[in-house]
Amino acid sequence: MSRQTVENPPTAPWRDRRFVVFAAGNFVNNLGEAAYKVGLPLFVYELTGSLTTMSLLAALAPLMMLLSPWLGAVVDRWGPRVFIVPGLLVQLAGAAALNLTVLAGRSSTTALFCLGALVQLGGEMYRTGWITGVATMFPRNAARSRAVLSSLFVTSNIVGPLLVAVGVGLVGYLGLLWFNAATFLAPIAVWLLGIHPPARVQRQGDREPGRRPALVRDILDGWQVLRAEKRVLYVQLTSLPLHFAGGVGVLSFMVWYLRDHSHLSAGSVSTAQAVANVGALAGSVYIAARARTRPRIVLALSATVMTGALFAMALPSTLVFIACMVAFFTMRSAMTAVTAMIVVKYMPPDVVGRAEGLFNLMSGLPILVAPLLIPVVQEAWGAIAVLVFLGLAAGLSLLCLLRFWPHWSDADATGPAPAAAAG
Repeated sequence: MSRQTVENPPTAPWRDRRFVVFAAGNFVNNLGEAAYKVGLPLFVYELTGSLTTMSLLAALAPLMMLLSPWLGAVVDRWGPRVFIVPGLLVQLAGAAALNLTVLAGRSSTTALFCLGALVQLGGEMYRTGWITGVATMFPRNAARSRAVLSSLFVTSNIVGPLLVAVGVGLVGYLGLLWFNAATFLAPIAVWLLGIHPPARVQRQGDREPGRRPALVRDILDGWQVLRAEKRVLYVQLTSLPLHFAGGVGVLSFMVWYLRDHSHLSAGSVSTAQAVANVGALAGSVYIAARARTRPRIVLALSATVMTGALFAMALPSTLVFIACMVAFFTMRSAMTAVTAMIVVKYMPPDVVGRAEGLFNLMSGLPILVAPLLIPVVQEAWGAIAVLVFLGLAAGLSLLCLLRFWPHWSDADATGPAPAAAAG
């Protein structure tokens, strides 16, 4: 019998000073993003009152996710360092230009869309870099570190709306946008302190004489590894309808619904989002604290609760709507925490970038389509029809569960799939 040894036993992530510093910088950045994510739709509503404009701006984030497979292939080949600071600088440039445009009184829909796209592109670059770098920065407990960072992200989504609720009356929407721009400097400061992914170790086949790196070939190799790891693949496929029903387009619709349909003030809407995000934090922390993820059970509960909540939101009660928001975002957060955690847990480290990229592409497509369809449904049949439409879409996950359940393995004790062959 072979003797197993553990050279580096897992430790709680927060016992690592490097992780605490990295998490602090990441949290400050996410805090600005959360305020931006809530404040910009409200600001656009004040400017235009248009659900279509709000939805198009919301579609920018999933639109950039379509680039994720290529970004993931780049970081798998050259390492996550190539995107972390450059991505932050792109975000900073886009945010500063957007704010100056608003200050100059030239905030047309086209300018908001183009500069907002630049901010989202830089954000996708930065996220691809740091998410892929977690495994090499904190190798003793990569999966749990990823889960803790996800919980901190949700925490920032609670504080962000509260900052908007308070800050709108103090500094206005423009002040909140400048706050977001300033937070991009926090992860750069962490990098300058020396806390960043190590330099990429060159793989055999990375530099073939006379040939350029074949990123498409790398992506296809990564897809073969994903197909072999059914625990990860089935989770991602089952979650696609929930991504459609729970993406940024739905958040913009809920902001619009509470402002236009329920006639709540901007501060009340921000507070309602903060309350809903308290539930989201509970869902994320619950997944991070569990020794076993049990993805089937989490997805079954998420699909059931999210579907039911969307139908219940159609009832003529603002309190019921907000209560359903809490339940909806709690289970959506649990679902997204599981899908993020199992990629790091089960996929080989040299495939994580491509895995994240491919799954971002898969989930990004429904998240992108939702904000394009929601205004069409609302214009044609009204706000209640949107909620029924989203509820039917979320219910498709239950059909996926019935399809995959007999073939799904919950064997958490087994190791990750083998890495793809180099070259």
